[in-house]
Amino acid sequence: MKKSVLTILGIVGVIAILGLIFMPREKLKEMNIPFVNIGTGEESKGEMKYISNVLPSDYKNGYFYIKDNEERENVMYFDYDSKKEVYVCNKPNCKHDSESCSSYSDFTEANELFYYNDALYFLNSSASGESISITADGVVSDTTGSPSTIYKMNLDGTEKEKLFDSPSGTKLSMPFVLKGNVLYGYLEKSKVEEGSGHTFTTTVTERKLVSVNLSTGKYEELSDGLHASLIGTYKDKLVIEEIDYIKDPNSFGDNTNAFRDNLYNSKMKIKLFDVATKKEEILFEEVFKHIEDMQFYKNGIYFIGEKSKNLEFFDFDTKKKEVIKELPQSNMQLGTIIDDKVLVYAYKDRDAHIGASYYIDLKNKEMKEFSLKDKNEYLVEILASNDDYYFVKAESIFGDVYTTWAGTQQQDIIGTNYALIKKADYWASESNYIKMTNAK
Repeated sequence: MKKSVLTILGIVGVIAILGLIFMPREKLKEMNIPFVNIGTGEESKGEMKYISNVLPSDYKNGYFYIKDNEERENVMYFDYDSKKEVYVCNKPNCKHDSESCSSYSDFTEANELFYYNDALYFLNSSASGESISITADGVVSDTTGSPSTIYKMNLDGTEKEKLFDSPSGTKLSMPFVLKGNVLYGYLEKSKVEEGSGHTFTTTVTERKLVSVNLSTGKYEELSDGLHASLIGTYKDKLVIEEIDYIKDPNSFGDNTNAFRDNLYNSKMKIKLFDVATKKEEILFEEVFKHIEDMQFYKNGIYFIGEKSKNLEFFDFDTKKKEVIKELPQSNMQLGTIIDDKVLVYAYKDRDAHIGASYYIDLKNKEMKEFSLKDKNEYLVEILASNDDYYFVKAESIFGDVYTTWAGTQQQDIIGTNYALIKKADYWASESNYIKMTNAK
């Protein structure tokens, strides 16, 4: 069984309300949001697209995302031409706080939004049966989640429709793969148990690779995958990573050291799954600690092993492994891989502030120092990309430090500054930002 141990240190940082705006349809038209009715399309047609909350959106005119406005969530849009943020709503004088607004969502947890084929898809993935939460005063409460749901809507927020309800007590979440009107992902069941102190263990009891027909709302189980995850697509096949544990990871209780040793000495398998034949092929196997930090990109996997100073690559085409670059120090982390460049960095403290950081050009294997950080000493995160620019989270704004009920020091995120930056400036670590205006 797959297991993760979560130590509750305090309440999660809350993004402050940045305001409400008036946005009639005519104004949205000026912001390059196409007003087209999205048809159902053809099942299984087109190229596969990997969908992840850590990979940039490829919509060229702007960036869609979900903003947490305390007890509700809203779908927002940053327009690259106007440099403004708007609610994805075309109703004059709308307060954006009820279901009559197309941008509004009453789901308050784990919402995920993504763009695909000129439509927006909205996923509520908070449901998985029983869940446990802790208030700021340390009060533990149990809640029962509702099934995961998928909605689809036009880019202006109109014609929102529900496409899929997962079975009761199950959860569907990113990452997944879309091809036409078929979605591939893992559907799982889990349980949450309380351990010693304020420690909780979430155990996945069942996990199936499924294909979901978004036209009919029906799904088909393709294979078991209790310890498997999607990491990409390759030649119209799903790329899957799977851990082959030495011992059942659920057998260690609160002994995190034993759990870690079991994980690091277990075997990681990289597989291809053919959705047409339902057959899989193992391409690569390695002990987990030798492939600890790993990402798929284009035609293979890039990885850094535990305590290793090498960035390595396994090529799916040639079935060969090579060292791409010797790194300045061991225990560096893999960052974003985009436009044939890969970021590597090291933390300088337990607060995840960034120390040494570099980027490697995968075309010529040259490595250069990278120093584009915000005022909090975090790397500037790429959220979206078009031909000329990256859309980035330029800075997170933190509130005052306070002490939680658990006795820990914490700061809440009270705002975020976004910007466009030319790709050349980003890689040159030049903070020539084109600032975006938040909604008011």
